Amino acid sequence: MSLHATQLPGSPATGMARRLRLHTPDGPPPPQGWPLLTLLDGDWVWPLANQALQHCAVLIPSHGPLGSAGPEALARRALDYTPPAPDGGHWPDPRTPQWQGGGAPAFLDALLGPMLAWARTQTRLDPARHALYGHSYGGLCALFALSHRADDFAHILCASPSLWWHDQAILKVLDRLEDHPPARPIRLTLMAGTDEHWYPQPANPHASHTRQHGIPTLPAMQVLMRKLACIPRLDCRLELLDQLGHGQVLPASAQRAIALAAT
Repeated sequence: MSLHATQLPGSPATGMARRLRLHTPDGPPPPQGWPLLTLLDGDWVWPLANQALQHCAVLIPSHGPLGSAGPEALARRALDYTPPAPDGGHWPDPRTPQWQGGGAPAFLDALLGPMLAWARTQTRLDPARHALYGHSYGGLCALFALSHRADDFAHILCASPSLWWHDQAILKVLDRLEDHPPARPIRLTLMAGTDEHWYPQPANPHASHTRQHGIPTLPAMQVLMRKLACIPRLDCRLELLDQLGHGQVLPASAQRAIALAAT
């Protein structure tokens, strides 16, 4: 694949520049352009070996240096990927109060504005085949995009969204779809590992043992599926990833997202 990279200036809200990478198949694009997958948290799984990458471009927005999971990058991720407070503003992350959440509207504005505009200057992209993938907090962003920007995407792929976030606030956000369904058909692929659990506290990176007494998350995903299955023009499917936990779902679902975005 070919690599295109740039750094966009920071917004007035954050003052932080954003690094972008666009990976495109080798050779000339098809007449209609390459399908595009925006891969949230792509730095954590890239590179990926997938034959479908011969037929799909991948856009990766970054929160810090390549593969960064440092405090500043994680805080920026929490802000970008989470839904706003009921008053439309920011609010503290429920597990890490020093982080602010609620920046998903601004992030999507940036993605569908200057980020996408830059990507289109690098190669020919098919405007009718833009897919968005997110896992965990990125899954919250994907669901927020479904509720507020569905008509900007052909396919939204949401893996293991953090439904627990602020007492499942994203479910109230999705209520908007009942009165404002997508204007045109859109695909939604939900993905979840059968061994996923939710834990009230973040994992201790220094712990040598496996955490226990988590809350299974699959029932919540099944509730979400039933909630969205009745939305007009929304083709909603739930794919189960057998015997995978939350962290294991990230690379597996990213691989699946590339295959689906390329078809």
